[in-house]
Amino acid sequence: MKIHTIEDIPKEKVMDFFKLHWGSTGMVISSGVYDCSTLDGFAIVNEVDSIVGLITYIVKGKEC
Repeated sequence: MKIHTIEDIPKEKVMDFFKLHWGSTGMVISSGVYDCSTLDGFAIVNEVDSIVGLITYIVKGKEC
């Protein structure tokens, strides 16, 4: 397995991962509504080039 920045993964693959596991790329949290497929992040990709883990984040001021 390898760690890649989300920018290194085809956007369609990232969107499909979110839709499969959460039903949507959108997330509502206390600070707003976000399209997680557009945020910075990292993905774990296995040997057959499938995403097996994904984390996204946004930094605002000193908070992540």
